[in-house]
Amino acid sequence: MSGSKLSPLFSSELASNVYLIKNADSREGFTLKYKNHFNFDGSSFTQGKTGGYVVNKKHIMVLLTTGKGIYEGQAFVAIKGTASLYDALTDLNTGLKTGHTGFPVHQGFYYAFDSMITELRQFVSRLKGISVVHCVGHSLGGAVATLVADWLKKNKSIPSVKLYTFGSPRVGLESFASKCTSNLQGDIYRVYHKTDPVPMVPTWPFYDVPYNDVGYLLYSPVAVLPPWKYHFMEHYVASAKAAGSWDGMIKTRPTSYMDHAIEKWLKSDSFVSFSAATLELLNASLLYVVKKITNVAGIAMVGAASASLTFLDRMAMLLAKGAKISSDLTSWVFYLVKKMASLIGVKIKEGMDLTLEFIRSVFMRVHKRISDMIFRIGQEI
Repeated sequence: MSGSKLSPLFSSELASNVYLIKNADSREGFTLKYKNHFNFDGSSFTQGKTGGYVVNKKHIMVLLTTGKGIYEGQAFVAIKGTASLYDALTDLNTGLKTGHTGFPVHQGFYYAFDSMITELRQFVSRLKGISVVHCVGHSLGGAVATLVADWLKKNKSIPSVKLYTFGSPRVGLESFASKCTSNLQGDIYRVYHKTDPVPMVPTWPFYDVPYNDVGYLLYSPVAVLPPWKYHFMEHYVASAKAAGSWDGMIKTRPTSYMDHAIEKWLKSDSFVSFSAATLELLNASLLYVVKKITNVAGIAMVGAASASLTFLDRMAMLLAKGAKISSDLTSWVFYLVKKMASLIGVKIKEGMDLTLEFIRSVFMRVHKRISDMIFRIGQEI
């Protein structure tokens, strides 16, 4: 890590307050709040476009500025979340795009980032005497901020780039997550609550940034309604304030799921609730079973470039093929499908023929439950 880093409280408050830039009246309040920290001019607030190539909605969603006072010599890119990207987050037909750094990323996030690339280039060209650029965002703003940070890091004129995300979804495939993590060299502060479901989607084959790292997991009570309440920034700010420092947050970090823990969960008949924690464990289990199939049978998932198949189609095909290879793989596919089926109230018995049609139907119904939950979150942001 290099250069100055923002405190958890300052970065979380910025991720929360950047929502104020959406219109002129609230934008004035934002400038007053940060008048001692940021330099504002006519190019500080930038439009972005969301909705991909189907529905394009241009609106103010980005803060581009430099610091003053205690933040002299630092630059800031803060991006607000936007409800119009929540549909894309769980759209089965949403594809991949090769990002500006050469790796596959979620199409919806790519288009949002691409819509502001001209302004970002102009912003970077004006930076003089800057030692670090801080990229900050909540929810879908955190996903776009991840793409910004990854792109900025390739600009050799910027000594340090730091990324701070709160409740951000997954942005790209394994190759992107791995390369982005390597590029940012540990300067990634991924913060998420235990009961926030948004960081758990999209599911595999999308991966978290930082890659192979649990980030900064924050405690949030399970018995809270609605269950996604802790996705909202007010709770991230409160948790950041309570932690006091990044070291304080580290104390609540979990260990990543070990293979034996995944195996134990898959084989168990314990009750499965529909929660963020379950989604995280389900994603780890799906990855575990997929790796077993690819390692043992050498079967690869049908290419992502196939226009007629969704990711769920391709995963269902992989599992159905794997289940026919050996009794061991059949068992692991059965355990996984059984767990997924239990989430939608369907009971399956051992020995049942795991056809492609049945596996796909389970995937589709689980995905529908996830989509409904994410859609409701988007309506309340």
